[in-house]
Amino acid sequence: MSIRDLIAILPQPLRQRSLTHPSVADPYESNGRLEFLGDSVLNSRVAELVFHGYPELLEGDLTRIRAHLVRKSFLAMVGRSEGIEEIIESSVINDSVIADTVEAIIGGAYLIDRDLVLRTLDEIFNPAEVDTDELRDWKTLLQETLQADGLRPTYRVISKQGPAHRPSFTSRVSVEGKEIATGEGSSIKESEQTAARTALEILGIRPVLRSTVEVHVGA
Repeated sequence: MSIRDLIAILPQPLRQRSLTHPSVADPYESNGRLEFLGDSVLNSRVAELVFHGYPELLEGDLTRIRAHLVRKSFLAMVGRSEGIEEIIESSVINDSVIADTVEAIIGGAYLIDRDLVLRTLDEIFNPAEVDTDELRDWKTLLQETLQADGLRPTYRVISKQGPAHRPSFTSRVSVEGKEIATGEGSSIKESEQTAARTALEILGIRPVLRSTVEVHVGA
């Protein structure tokens, strides 16, 4: 099932509206309202999938996985993979417009066939394909771990290399003035996260592994 399948069930007036960006039409004849509905449906369904798919994770990690699955760049990639940009009516075509249109299509189709929409979302937004290690907040995990012993980590950028459009940062994490680990990344935040993750490994702390589960969410 695909986004194109959802377009196929839309009556012509609803199809036209879902594919028309507010930049080229009256607000009530464009897809803004449908985008609002589709965004709500998408977030709700993906929240269910993530909740049932990761019973071992807590709110923070669940929120990050959901946000990763419904991010604009992924929605745009889905839309482009199906050639949606070719049928959108807009003054400009970019990732944001394509992502908004995908949400509008979801919203419009939800008004026609709720079950089809949910089955389609289940196929496209599969939480089992997410690399949860890449989404973990390693800094928070390290801080919470050290707090149990009355300690706290401190971070410092120790180098910046590369051109302005593609920098590489190296950050150091220390505890009580003693260096524990370093990490690299394309941003200061990313380099600190990498350093925290390395520190956890050095300290012998392992995150909870993802359980192998089947996701069963009622339609």
